[in-house]
Amino acid sequence: MTVAINDDASHVRVGVRIRPLTPKESSEGGKEVVDANTFNRTVELSKRKFTYDNIFPTTINNVDLYNNVAPPLLNAFLNGFNATVLAYGQTGSGKTYTMGSEAHTANWRDDN
Repeated sequence: MTVAINDDASHVRVGVRIRPLTPKESSEGGKEVVDANTFNRTVELSKRKFTYDNIFPTTINNVDLYNNVAPPLLNAFLNGFNATVLAYGQTGSGKTYTMGSEAHTANWRDDN
């Protein structure tokens, strides 16, 4: 069986989700210093602009993020290709939460 993979599914894609300020950060006078433009797929920080494949709004929930990122990876994986999702960021930025730390609260398998 031959599987055709389009160019969009065969390269590294980078998406960015910038977390909003926490209530504590806001109450202490913290200011947002990153400007994310979802339309242009750019992030601006200190007058430097970076372009990514996807920019996700700070308000996106994990289910919507997953539904945007995972389907093409799962399809490629099920067709015999490697697929990886990597979360990168500073301590406390939500990586573990985003990658599925809530799995322990769901009953994924009935062992009985």
